[in-house]
Amino acid sequence: MEHKLYDLGNLQEIAQGDEAFVNEMLVIFVENVTKDIETIRSLQPFEEWKTIAEIAHKMATRFAYLSIDSLRTLSVDIEKSILLYNNFTGIAEKTDKLCDDSILLIERMKKDFEFILFPKYC
Repeated sequence: MEHKLYDLGNLQEIAQGDEAFVNEMLVIFVENVTKDIETIRSLQPFEEWKTIAEIAHKMATRFAYLSIDSLRTLSVDIEKSILLYNNFTGIAEKTDKLCDDSILLIERMKKDFEFILFPKYC
């Protein structure tokens, strides 16, 4: 049995049967997470950890809507390490993992929802 990377249950519950809303939220999710990854990658060389923590906070919320627990947990860990504990040990590696795993998720979602994310081509 294949492990699901995400679950649309929470989003569908919020949508109350509105499939157009679910589709729009999926598009927004992919766009926002893609931008988040790009921003984190651009900030890492300058060690802009506070801004990265703020982005990780936003990402955690996005991941929660789709029950992506591993990435939500990692995002929260990054945020807390930086903002609460002022602990930067391993942060570069954690943010790399967050970005790398998020890219894999986005690639999978684009494949799964091609008809929604790329409607012109279907």
